[in-house]
Amino acid sequence: MATHDEMTELFGADRVVTLDRAVAEEHGLSEADAEVLCEVGVPRFVDVLFTLDTADEGPDPFTLVPVAAGGEETHILVLGGPTDDPSMRYCLDLERGYVVLISFDDEPRAEIANRTLADLVEFLYRFALRSKHLERAAPQDRAPYTDKLVEYLRARDPYAFAQPDSWWSMVFEQVG
Repeated sequence: MATHDEMTELFGADRVVTLDRAVAEEHGLSEADAEVLCEVGVPRFVDVLFTLDTADEGPDPFTLVPVAAGGEETHILVLGGPTDDPSMRYCLDLERGYVVLISFDDEPRAEIANRTLADLVEFLYRFALRSKHLERAAPQDRAPYTDKLVEYLRARDPYAFAQPDSWWSMVFEQVG
């Protein structure tokens, strides 16, 4: 798992956001999730994948949202959204610990993106690290690097790649 120091080295100190511990407790985050958000943080922006600068079409990052799921009401914590879809948000299911990608538009959709918040942060970190590496890599080294990255991420969170049309499967299909 990426550390706060690694995150700030890659993104810049002003481009990694942490949550105040009191806010994490107030929102009812598990200790593991509070550790990730309060000690490691999330990047403000990862090209295509993630932004904290979400549009007006949905809830803001770090707000609690009640949702009905399977006949039950649960609360999710909005984390941010993909950069190319203003109605979608990454949300942390506070009861189950999953990170869910949810659309907040006329036809709501949801899918589990990662099994844990730590997995999401690691995926974002590694994807950004990949982008930085590929800037300097020879063309013949790009595909092998991406293949190794997918192998690592798949071992870390197999569920994220379980279906060919899952979020992470499609992301890596697009970038090759």
